[in-house]
Amino acid sequence: MCGHVSIYYKNENKENRIHIEKIIELIDHRGPDYTGFYKCKKVEFGFKRLSIIDLDSGKQPMEKDKNVIVFNGEIYNYEDIKSKLESKGYKFNTKSDTEVLLTSYIDKGKECLNDLRGMFAFLIFDESKKTLFGARDYFGIKPLYYLEEDDFIAFSSEYKVLLEIINDVKVNKKSLQSYMSFQYVLPDETMIDKIKIVPSGSFFIIENNKLRFEKYSNFNFNITKNISTDDVRNVVIDSVKKHMIANVNIGTFLSGGIDSTIISSIASQINPNIKSFSVGFDVDGYNELDYAKTTAKKLNIENIPIIVNEQDYIKSLPKVMYHLDDPVADPSQVGIYLLSKEASKHVKVVLSGEGSDELFGGYNIYNEYNSIKGIYNMPSYVKQIINKISLKIPNIKGKNYLYRATTELNKRYIGNAKIFENYETEKLLKDYSNNYNYDKLLENIYKEASNENYDYVTTMQYVDLNTWLQGDILQKADKMSMASSIELRVPFLDKEVLDVASNIKLDQKINSGNTKILLREAFKDIIPDNIVYKKKLGFPTPIRVWLKSELGNIVKETITNANIDDTIDKPYVDKLLYEHIKDIKDNSRKIWTIFSYCLWYELFIEKKEITF
Repeated sequence: MCGHVSIYYKNENKENRIHIEKIIELIDHRGPDYTGFYKCKKVEFGFKRLSIIDLDSGKQPMEKDKNVIVFNGEIYNYEDIKSKLESKGYKFNTKSDTEVLLTSYIDKGKECLNDLRGMFAFLIFDESKKTLFGARDYFGIKPLYYLEEDDFIAFSSEYKVLLEIINDVKVNKKSLQSYMSFQYVLPDETMIDKIKIVPSGSFFIIENNKLRFEKYSNFNFNITKNISTDDVRNVVIDSVKKHMIANVNIGTFLSGGIDSTIISSIASQINPNIKSFSVGFDVDGYNELDYAKTTAKKLNIENIPIIVNEQDYIKSLPKVMYHLDDPVADPSQVGIYLLSKEASKHVKVVLSGEGSDELFGGYNIYNEYNSIKGIYNMPSYVKQIINKISLKIPNIKGKNYLYRATTELNKRYIGNAKIFENYETEKLLKDYSNNYNYDKLLENIYKEASNENYDYVTTMQYVDLNTWLQGDILQKADKMSMASSIELRVPFLDKEVLDVASNIKLDQKINSGNTKILLREAFKDIIPDNIVYKKKLGFPTPIRVWLKSELGNIVKETITNANIDDTIDKPYVDKLLYEHIKDIKDNSRKIWTIFSYCLWYELFIEKKEITF
């Protein structure tokens, strides 16, 4: 796990070259073990290394046969690839996956991507052809931002570096509007007008000063195989084994849910001395540490818990937002940040359960199909009549059920977090555009799902894989762990696991009582009984409670002070705050979304130094 800054100069004779030695220090947290540089007239690479594999000789930038690489991530099947390359006559000077990746590219070009099993964002410069090739992993686990200007194209693992070389920093209006609905910026944009993120599952080539992207991998759910519990069990166990390859200590993040329990159970069988880390909050109803403690005890592994109070939470907010780059209004990320900070005292790598819900059908919202399918599958004209009735009746029990059952999925489902409806965003933002409505922004994704004839639940999964997973889950996982210089690995997000999960049938995902049915069955004999059928709780964070105490004062003050009056209607925000404090409505997520943007704006646009 590492960080880098890479500059491709369109004009080789450019006199005012970028001082990457200075700006790369902004991401020292991504790789405090070693700093390296490569420079020529066409390209400059700066690299920060967090040493995980081949601690002594895996330094970067790495050169071989007139090709130079910078690589952030891990290739878990690198030893298998290396053996095949050696059989072709290739020699290796290191034991690192970096050299294997570079050699594989030298051997096969872009086709090497099909062999990779891992998380990665890398760039390779061909000194002879003066071309730059790069790629990002299938799921978008590792970030890679880019900026194109008249004289150069720049890339970095975090965009705070790229902000140092932009003259005119502006907020992306499309991203701001979508953020208010999704609570994160949709891939492949950022909140900064000029900066974008390389799409997941894509590679790019810069040749003759022209940047070109191409997709090499897509998420496809095609039921062409009969998948059994053994299939699921074997592929997940194999993935965890692969993800435990390292020359440093490895731990696990252990919550009270099934996903992290599965990972921890398998990991503990491979390494009985593995440590687990858990986080809870000192508010009733927001603490699953007892579940984690019980699970760790049954697995006979050490568990290191932390309890977060309101003061801990408040104090961490500016650093959390700074490390995120883009605003993400997910309250749970503070817990991950503090948990990573504690884990970094003991280990350098942690395994976590992200991605299981998207692949195996785990979110509770997926189960709504079982409750509404009787009405949802009625003839269209009948649903239209019921829908009109649902819109006219008062806010009584059953109104929302009728609306959901009679409204097409693409008109209402935008992923696991919908914060503001379109009409609410229009009230909130002074520069609102119908072109950026959430349903229009998801048109292509729904069209792709429709073309594949996905069922109701699979369509939801497809939306989440292309939006929520990348924009929220993986952003906070990477940035919050790297803030403390530890590598977070996600064994469920593996291309072999995807191949199995993409063939799972609807009744193997959900039933009338639960979700992730096949996954639960596959591991029910090796995980504690109290976890096997436990429903998903998520990562509950008590901002609803704390917004009525000191945190609420911080939030109100930040929104008041942020210079965003020409963008956001502050009287509308005041109303949301008033309703929440007076217990008229639970507006906590809406308030938090606005607050997170205001804090981000003060840090990245106004360049304020903020402490709470």
